[in-house]
Amino acid sequence: MEADYAIIHNPTAGGSNQAVKDMEYAKKCLDDLKLSYKFFKTEYAGHAIELASQLAKEGYRVIGAGGDGTCNEVLHGAISSKSGALCGFIPMGSGNDIPAVIGITPDIKRACEIIAEGYSSKSDIGFAKTDEGVERYFLGVGSQGFDAEVARRANENQEKNYNAIVIKTLFAWKSREIKVIMDNDSFEGMANLTAVGNGGAYGGGMYVCQKASIEDGLFDISVVDIGKIKLLFQFKRMYSGSLLPHPDVYEYQSKKVRIEMLKSEDKPYLCQVDGEVLGSLPVTYETIKDGYEFIRPKINEVAEAFKEKYGHYYYECDH
Repeated sequence: MEADYAIIHNPTAGGSNQAVKDMEYAKKCLDDLKLSYKFFKTEYAGHAIELASQLAKEGYRVIGAGGDGTCNEVLHGAISSKSGALCGFIPMGSGNDIPAVIGITPDIKRACEIIAEGYSSKSDIGFAKTDEGVERYFLGVGSQGFDAEVARRANENQEKNYNAIVIKTLFAWKSREIKVIMDNDSFEGMANLTAVGNGGAYGGGMYVCQKASIEDGLFDISVVDIGKIKLLFQFKRMYSGSLLPHPDVYEYQSKKVRIEMLKSEDKPYLCQVDGEVLGSLPVTYETIKDGYEFIRPKINEVAEAFKEKYGHYYYECDH
């Protein structure tokens, strides 16, 4: 091993031309900071998991450079390797929700500085497992229903406009009945979506579980049953961290969560974590307190930037 850091990057993140420019800029920043690193390119879906797992075992600190898809694969590979290798991120995609959970803003130069500063600390992580046996660690939000269908379309569709995908999905959407089983609560009824938040946001900063904390060992769960047209008008409130409290959003906290369809004849909802579609319900989530150590800034720079823009922190819900 002739370098400290393995930078795993997706050459197509944010569009291939942009990816090349971003990567060149990141290299310049890393060189200016005199960091010792090696680059590894992903070649197919799931490749970053294999790379991160192998490189973590070899003793590298693994860094995901790309969008949320790359970042989730890298953290899943690092955690699954059982090596305890430090994990970090250089955000280069369109969403960048995963680095945001641990306070990293979408600024390549700053992300490289954070790596050079060398601060790290433990964070809660989520673990999802479908009844079909698909397993995934995650940092952000696990969700099922409408937003998981949006994630599927965004992943399969060449359409780059997230809001356009949301609107198209919404008009074809039919809510169904689900059952949510938690440590001390349960929910049965109609829902557009159910979000299980380790972090607070998805979709490029939409705060659906805005009170979620990565330091309390609990998920914040939002079960949403808002009419289609009304839901469209709530998106703006999610971006400004002012959705909650809402009369049609049921809020819970739990360490474990299981979500099933209530009627076996209903077509099951899809579930996704960190933008990665895992398959159909049923799914079980578990939060792992202080589950993994990440390279991050000493203060949550995303929360500070949000406060500067909106005048409050996203986790403050009494405004």
